[in-house]
Amino acid sequence: MGKRMRMTLPKKEEDLQKVVEEVEEMHHDHHHHHHEHVEGLDEILHTIDVLMDVMNTRITDLEEKVEFLRDEIINLYKLFGAVVEALTSRSEEERKAAINKAYEILSKSLKK
Repeated sequence: MGKRMRMTLPKKEEDLQKVVEEVEEMHHDHHHHHHEHVEGLDEILHTIDVLMDVMNTRITDLEEKVEFLRDEIINLYKLFGAVVEALTSRSEEERKAAINKAYEILSKSLKK
């Protein structure tokens, strides 16, 4: 088995002061390193915050575009329906009504 070493405090005041200074110096170095680490963390958190703002702006933009495209797809289906209705109409009057309907759908879409 290993021999246990016992820690003893210095007897002289000068030696004790030297130990205190060494401990304070080590603590200061550790504190300084920790402070630099915190500053780096602050920069990282700030960068993450900026990136989150950019991402939220892009998400909002995409949501607006999706809404616009959804409306346009609905208009296309309505337009195709009106064209099919015009093509399958048996009378001239029904055909004109269907073409007018298609024209109104295109006009609304183009105004956006």
